[in-house]
Amino acid sequence: MLHALKTNNKLVLFFFYFIALQPVIDILTTFSIVQLNTSATVGVFVRIIYMAICALFLLLHWKSSSFAKLASIYLLAWGVFILAHLGVNYMSKPNFYFMEEVKFLIKLTYFNVVLLNFAFLFAYFSEKKELGKKFFTNVMISSLIIGLVMLISILTNTSQMSYSWTKVGYTGWFFAGNELGAILAVILPILLYFAIVKTTRFKDAYMWIPVILAGYSLLMIGTKVGFGAVAITLAIGFASILIALFKKRENLGNLKISAAFTLALLLVLGAVTPIVPVFQNTYAHIELLENQEQEEEEEPDDSEEAADPEAEEEEPSRVSSLMYSSRDRFLYQYNLYYDQAPIEQKIVGMGYGGNFEEAPKMIEMDYSDVFYSTGLIGTILYFLPLLYFAVSVLNKLKRNILMVFQPLYALLISSIVLGLGIAHFAGHVFTAPAVSIYLALVIAYFHHYVSKDSRVNM
Repeated sequence: MLHALKTNNKLVLFFFYFIALQPVIDILTTFSIVQLNTSATVGVFVRIIYMAICALFLLLHWKSSSFAKLASIYLLAWGVFILAHLGVNYMSKPNFYFMEEVKFLIKLTYFNVVLLNFAFLFAYFSEKKELGKKFFTNVMISSLIIGLVMLISILTNTSQMSYSWTKVGYTGWFFAGNELGAILAVILPILLYFAIVKTTRFKDAYMWIPVILAGYSLLMIGTKVGFGAVAITLAIGFASILIALFKKRENLGNLKISAAFTLALLLVLGAVTPIVPVFQNTYAHIELLENQEQEEEEEPDDSEEAADPEAEEEEPSRVSSLMYSSRDRFLYQYNLYYDQAPIEQKIVGMGYGGNFEEAPKMIEMDYSDVFYSTGLIGTILYFLPLLYFAVSVLNKLKRNILMVFQPLYALLISSIVLGLGIAHFAGHVFTAPAVSIYLALVIAYFHHYVSKDSRVNM
């Protein structure tokens, strides 16, 4: 049975077809949560099984591939760390909820398992299976499903709302606005490159429909992440097209037409900015912060902490609260948890929610969540694969650094940087399997593409 799994060519393709199924899984997850009122969703079980198959696939190839061997050793080391982490927190946390701790660790682990498996697949099977083509095709299918669902749900007034109070935004038939925004932000540069390559005449304008749908969806979610992703992607895409025109690059379609389409979308974005949800939401958030500050000023506080100027300096400012949507206030609380934690928790982390007393709450800034939940050792171990790919890519790019200004390189890098940046500012990337699978796929493909410097036949 294991040998059959190892040699099953259809399984290799399934790892990529699974990308196209992501929106369907997320819609079923929303149905489970909203209609069935259960947290044991379809998405949880399906993604756990997928992650287990990815890990098993790497383990089965450890003898035939040096990369698979290193990946397997890494995963085993991470597994040992998890056992130590759970043991320490069972003994140290004031409140220890085993299932919540395990659930969080599974979500966190998903990114690295999928990343390593995709990197192995590209390196080991790409030439036979045209996996680069599968990468673009399945991302395109996934984006079309998301975009059409968003459009139909908003037009039919059946969309979930991004916020439950003053702010405005839509998430279609998907449950989490932050995750949906992060997914589309990572996907959008890929869609833009696909449109550029496929545009050879004005009649090919339909190739830009996925870009328009994804951009529309990002704006309607109502988050700063969504608006920023559209603006950044279009700006970088337009600049890279101009550079390619100057360099007279071939095999990129009709760059003059693509430049015209991209510029038109930038102008449309500028025109609609005053009426998109994020514009209203920004003012709503400023008003909320002003009201909170006014309430705090009106409340008398004679405690020693309030009189301590150093303690006051550590409190988040209004600007940082606006930038991080008040996540920095939770970061401030986690700093207090960490300062008071025993040394063993500083080393292996405080687990899900930190050393909370009442109810667990994540910061929703992924780098901080990883650090406080897994500690010094866990953070180093967790980001080790990402560091490996970063160093490997940089070593290869330094031979021809100017390539990063060409459309494919520029937009792939934009996708990765957007994913990594959103992980800091809004979270729900490393800690959300629905998002991390896309980022893992793009990183793995970019690493393979730079390594082979091959061209994709789409």
